[in-house]
Amino acid sequence: MVKGVRENSIAEEIGIGEGDILLSIDGNEINDILDYEFYSQESSIVLEIKKTDQQLWTVEVEKDYDEDLGFIFEDLVFGDIKRCNNNCIFCFINQLPAKMRKTLYIKDDDYRYSFLFGNFITLNNLEEKDWEKITKMRLSPLYVSVHCTQDKLRARIFNNPRAGNIKRDLQRLYDAGIEVHTQIVLCPGINDGQVLVESINELALYYPSVRSIGIVPVGLTAHRRGLEEIRAFTGEEAQELIHLVEKFQHRFRREFDTGFVYLADEFYLSAGRDFPGSAYYDDFFQVENGIGLVRLFLDGFTEVEPLLPVQVEEKEVYLITGMLALPILNAVADRLHAVKGLSLHVIPVENEFFGGNVSVTGLLTGQDIISKLGTKYAGKMVLVPEIILKEGQDVTLDDMSIEDMKDKTGADIRVVECSALSLVKAIFPECAEETVSRK
Repeated sequence: MVKGVRENSIAEEIGIGEGDILLSIDGNEINDILDYEFYSQESSIVLEIKKTDQQLWTVEVEKDYDEDLGFIFEDLVFGDIKRCNNNCIFCFINQLPAKMRKTLYIKDDDYRYSFLFGNFITLNNLEEKDWEKITKMRLSPLYVSVHCTQDKLRARIFNNPRAGNIKRDLQRLYDAGIEVHTQIVLCPGINDGQVLVESINELALYYPSVRSIGIVPVGLTAHRRGLEEIRAFTGEEAQELIHLVEKFQHRFRREFDTGFVYLADEFYLSAGRDFPGSAYYDDFFQVENGIGLVRLFLDGFTEVEPLLPVQVEEKEVYLITGMLALPILNAVADRLHAVKGLSLHVIPVENEFFGGNVSVTGLLTGQDIISKLGTKYAGKMVLVPEIILKEGQDVTLDDMSIEDMKDKTGADIRVVECSALSLVKAIFPECAEETVSRK
């Protein structure tokens, strides 16, 4: 369904209006934005439109190749998204508390969102028509949750017999020339150790189609009732894993001229190890997966640190963080204390809402922040990272808005993007323009 049309566009010229339905282009059914963009590229096309009065229009259009028609749609997928047909032993959605907003319980596994936004998919729900579309439109890169390459174990992890086809599916993507970034959610005693070594070695066989492997630790909340027993990694195990991946990276840099396999930031924080340099992460293929975020932040701060003011008028600033990132924020705060007149404090917030081993900042909720702040920070400047908010909105996972947090705490709560430059600009707005221009 058409939401609107762009001014002076072809759609406006031929009389398309809000509520009309684009049925097909050159006889091809239009089910999502990918269909629309792919089939509308040609310089001569035929549109089939259903008008709001139910009339069917057939419109021949002559245009420049790749010229946009000017249709505006409400969504990117015109209908139901592809749902997950797995029941993973570590599925985070199955570990959510009750009475959260309904959309958080939706298990999506849609290859279109993988291509458009980098969402990880399993390949376990693809029909033949989906494979044909991926190949025909060359939807690359895709992001695939592998977890392991042993057929029986992968089927057990996903609780889905179709999951045992991963090597066949990866071969199909390889043959089609589709680039893939893979993910392994690592669970102690299940897919680590020799299983992990085997998975990395077998995924390397699909290089350069498989472009990267991201290894992230399993997330466990306090709401795992009735689910398989899984524990978190110890600091010692994280150390061993870092050593293993370093050996693999050394090998792959010789063979592929890239590190190929990368560890989530959480492993370095758990192990108490310094983060590797930016070269370790190559092109930061999986930064949205929490792999390399800390390195980008630290490097960004190193760049802006020489541009910090020497002195400012007396001010107090408080930084909210999850427990895992506390050492990083404390280190940055120590360096910012060199600015005379600035009193900077880091406020670590325990994740009582999810519990378990959930300690990343991005999963902090409004009620936990409110509980931590109380009213003792009333009138104080409190900076919260943008990563705690739903994308494009100012609400947290528990539907708490920034205004709600301000009202309940009395604090001057401000949202800051997750970059060193944004943090500096938020703390020193009086000299932000000068800092940015000098940079």
